[in-house]
Amino acid sequence: MEIIKKNLALIIFTIIALVFAIWYVQYITAAGGFLYVRDRTPLGRVGRGLGFFGFLTMGLVYSRSVLKIMVRQDAFWKSLQPLGLNENFDLKKISTKLLILLNKTHAYLGVLSVILIFLHCYLTGSYLNNLLLQVVLILMAVEMFSGFFLKLRYSPAELKQKSYLIHRQFVLGAILIVFTLFGHLILRR
Repeated sequence: MEIIKKNLALIIFTIIALVFAIWYVQYITAAGGFLYVRDRTPLGRVGRGLGFFGFLTMGLVYSRSVLKIMVRQDAFWKSLQPLGLNENFDLKKISTKLLILLNKTHAYLGVLSVILIFLHCYLTGSYLNNLLLQVVLILMAVEMFSGFFLKLRYSPAELKQKSYLIHRQFVLGAILIVFTLFGHLILRR
């Protein structure tokens, strides 16, 4: 029960974001459905913008993992010493402060990126006829709910002991990136 109290803001944010996305899909469907929603319409352009912001938020989520690895590795900072940077330079302090900020916001950004990318897929074309896009959306939902489960189920100390769960999230994200890039390359031809 304590974990739920600790993550109550994230739970409420997730529920509100999901309700908004479902409502918006229903609104678009009532306004004309899939034939109304195409890439060259004003809503399609909004969808492209949402895709950019979804990509940006997802990039922040994954850059947090990379930044965490860099900040915690002394070998990385020692490799910068030949450049004339001393131990107490500002880059390490700034990256540590940025990591603290990303640690606090990455769960919210993750939920937001899934919602934004779902709306991007819906507004830029029919996802019902695109198997690759359906797989990407399913993988994104799996990643979001498994990340949500990890946040609710385990403390940070327990997650360090079960690092394979974090690696699964990271590998799933890499698969998502490959599928997404491949899907966009197919659409551009």
